[in-house]
Amino acid sequence: MKILVVDDSQLNLAIAKRYLEIIPDITQILLCNDPTKVRTILDENDIDILILDIIMPVISGLELLEQLRSEPEYDDMPIIMLTSLDDLESYKKCFELGAFDYINKPINVIELNARLKVAIESKNSSNNLKSLIEVTKKQNEELKEINAKLTEAKFSLVQSEKMAAIGQLAAGIAHEINNPMGFVKSNFDILHKYMNRLIEFLTFVHDKINDKEFADNTELCQCAALVGSKYLALKIDLILNELDGIFTDTSSGIDRVTDIVQSLRVFARSSKDDEKENNVLLDLIHQVTLITRNEVKYVAQVEIEVPDDIVLYCNRIQLGQVFVNIIINAAQAIRSQKRSDIGLIKIIARKEGQNIIIWFIDDGPGIPEENILKIFEPFFTTKEIGQGTGLGLSVSYDIIVNKHNGSFDVKSEPGKGATFIVTLPIVTTM
Repeated sequence: MKILVVDDSQLNLAIAKRYLEIIPDITQILLCNDPTKVRTILDENDIDILILDIIMPVISGLELLEQLRSEPEYDDMPIIMLTSLDDLESYKKCFELGAFDYINKPINVIELNARLKVAIESKNSSNNLKSLIEVTKKQNEELKEINAKLTEAKFSLVQSEKMAAIGQLAAGIAHEINNPMGFVKSNFDILHKYMNRLIEFLTFVHDKINDKEFADNTELCQCAALVGSKYLALKIDLILNELDGIFTDTSSGIDRVTDIVQSLRVFARSSKDDEKENNVLLDLIHQVTLITRNEVKYVAQVEIEVPDDIVLYCNRIQLGQVFVNIIINAAQAIRSQKRSDIGLIKIIARKEGQNIIIWFIDDGPGIPEENILKIFEPFFTTKEIGQGTGLGLSVSYDIIVNKHNGSFDVKSEPGKGATFIVTLPIVTTM
């Protein structure tokens, strides 16, 4: 693990190096006292973790942090801010700009070891995920070649093999994420419990030193004054007020990751074609948008207008596959425009007579008229070789029309986006 430490103070660099040398996972330590050379060092060395001082001449650590986070090649690098500042606004600014963590100056070896351990584990996880993505890309390329040779094979066999591969991949990712999230949640709950005890103790001490009984004892009054002064200097009251919000936000983040893992598990689970049950459409849409968020978030905003009382009798996994495919296609189409503004994907659902109609509307480039009649054909794709198999919409058509007795249509005007319309019959089960 390679670490770059940036600080305009040679003393701080020497201290940091001495402490870092005792951490076994670190193989190389690079030091820099000139912030203008950081980019060159990063470009020429495969740096894993960056420790960056906030206050430096010419260019500050916050400015460097903002620049690095704007470039994709550094978006997963843990950047730890080195600071002597102790106000919450500075910490907030660091995390808003993408800091992974912070270390207070003067450097404490215990704090440094603890924060570096978390950063190293995070970087290792990121590296493992990159390896998994590369393996997945390679598998997808191989799958493209296999699918090309199976043009004459039965369509149901192609669909079965594709779903098995996707299910296995999703299940593996969900399992890998779920394990660390288990102990993170457990440790978080314990930390929250301990912090509540500390808050109770600090409140007790604060109340006692302000008790009128201290007035008759000079030494106690002097002690109380010192404690009270320290209480104010460290802004303990402000910290106590902020803690509840911090724990609430962190708990919300943990719950969000848990929801994503659960969604992956649901869609990874295999099912039979005739395995159907009642499902709330809005819940299914939310799960799908969770899974596709990483593909969509940088190119389009998703607006959902789906009533919470629409219930579908369907195969949840198959229908989820259809929705995922439509949303990802829309995001990729919008991305292909290389536009400066953010796109829009709208999901609207209504009950009309004996049917439930779902519209997926995007403001992308639209579909050329000559391709409208071909998009549901197996292996038809307008993407570059290796970028798509041409099976997504044909599989989706089969799921909607043949397996759910519905209809699947598309309307588009070049330059004005596309609208995919899924119509499903209302089925009441006992």
